[in-house]
Amino acid sequence: MRRFTSGHWLVLLLVAAFAMAANRPLLAQEPASARQDSLVRRLDRMQRQIDSLRRAAERATDRLIAIDERGTGSTVAARPAAANPTLRVLPSNLGINGKPFVRRFGSGTSVGGYVDLEFASNFTSGARGFSQRRLVPFIYSEITDRLHVGTEIEFENGPQLENSDGKANGSGEIKVEFATMDYRFTEALNLRAGVLLSPLGRFNLLHDSPINELTDRPLVALQVIPSTLSEAGAGLFGTLYPSSTSLVSYELYAVNGFSSALGSPESDGRLPIRDATGKRGDIDGRVPINLVGRLALSPVLGLELGASGHTGSYGNDLNAEPARRATIWALDATLNRGPVDLLGEYARLQVDVDPAVRSPAVGDGRTGFYLQGNYHFGQGWLTPRSTSSFTGVVRYDWVDYNRGVTGDEQRRTSVGLNWRPVPDAVFKSELQFGAAIPAGATSYGAASRRMVLSLATYF
Repeated sequence: MRRFTSGHWLVLLLVAAFAMAANRPLLAQEPASARQDSLVRRLDRMQRQIDSLRRAAERATDRLIAIDERGTGSTVAARPAAANPTLRVLPSNLGINGKPFVRRFGSGTSVGGYVDLEFASNFTSGARGFSQRRLVPFIYSEITDRLHVGTEIEFENGPQLENSDGKANGSGEIKVEFATMDYRFTEALNLRAGVLLSPLGRFNLLHDSPINELTDRPLVALQVIPSTLSEAGAGLFGTLYPSSTSLVSYELYAVNGFSSALGSPESDGRLPIRDATGKRGDIDGRVPINLVGRLALSPVLGLELGASGHTGSYGNDLNAEPARRATIWALDATLNRGPVDLLGEYARLQVDVDPAVRSPAVGDGRTGFYLQGNYHFGQGWLTPRSTSSFTGVVRYDWVDYNRGVTGDEQRRTSVGLNWRPVPDAVFKSELQFGAAIPAGATSYGAASRRMVLSLATYF
C-alpha cells in the first residue's frame, strides 16, 4: 500500500480549500445588503429595549429614593448625587424633587399629587363631620438637564362652582401652591423664580398630608407662620458639603411683603397674619420687597438644625402709606435615631403696629412652638408585610396669639396611632386635648377633647 507523503497532504488541503470557496455562495444565499439591513434592524430593536430598561430602572430608583426620604422618617436620607454618590441631601431642601411621580411622559414631564379625607368629632361642642380637605395635583418638567419647572395647585375643602353664575359654593378655595422655575449652575448655586414655597421653618417646606404623622398641622405653623406660605419672588438655593459627614443647605429669596392688613387688628385684638400674605400679581404701586431665607445644618446623618427668617416692610402701596416692618423668625430641629424621631419648631412674629390702633388689647405679634415624638414599630404585622408599618405619635402645641397682652394663649396635646400599608399612604387616628387662656385672664379654662381620623395618599 502506497503511503501518503507531505506533498499528498498539501494537495488534499488545496483541493478542500477550493471546494469550500466554490460552495461559499450556497452557504450565504442572502445578499450582503439584505444581511446588513437585518443587522441594522436587530441593533435598533436592541437599542429600544436597552432604552426601555434604562427608563424603568430610573423610575424604580427615583421611587426608592422618594420612599427612603419620606417613608422611613429619616430626616437626612442617603441619596446618590450626580457628582459624588456618597453625598446626601436634606428632605427639607428637596422641594418638588422629593415628591413621588408614578406617571411619566416624554420630554422629562412628570405628574402626581396627593389627596386626603378627614373625619373630626369634637366631644366638647358636639360638632362632627367629614371634610375633603385637600386635593393637590403637581407637575414637574425637565426643560433641559439644568432648567426645571415645578408646580402644585391646591383644591381645598372640596370647592364647587355653580353653573348658573360661576360663583364658588362653600368655603373651599383653589390656589397655586407654588410654581417655580429653577436653573442649576452647580449643586451649591441654583436660581429659583416664580411663586415660591417660603423657606420659613421646616414644616412649611414639608407640609404634605401623606408625610406628616398627625392630621392637624401644628398651631405654630398655622397661627405664627401662615402655612402654607407661598410668595412671588426670586433668589438662590443650594447645598454645600463642609466635610464627608456634614452638609449645609440654604435658600434666600426676595419676595413681595405682607399687605397692610397685617397692621389692622381684628375685633379680638389679634394681628391677622393669615389674611395678610403679599400680592402675587396686578401690582399698581410700590409694594414692599422682603427677604426670606433658611439655613439648615446637618452635622451628622439623622440630625438637622434650621434657622429661618422673613423680614421687611409691609403694606399694599408704600407710596400711599408709611412703611412699617414685620419680621418672622424661626428655629427648627429634627433628630432620627432608629425607630425614634424627635422634632420641634419655634417661631415669633414681630410687627410694627400703627400707634393710632395700638391699645392694651392689641399686642405686637405672636409666638409659639411645638414638640413631637414619633415611634415606628410593627413592620410586617399587616399585609403587605414588606412595606406595612405603624407609628405612635405624641405632640405638644402652644401659641400666644397676642404677644404682649395678658392671656389669649392656647395649648394642645395630640396622641396618635397610624398605619402605613406603604410609605406613600397613611391611615391616621388621633385624640386632641386642648385648653385656652382667654384674653385678659391668667389661667386656662375648661379642657376640650377632639377625635380626628383621616387617610392620605400620594398618587
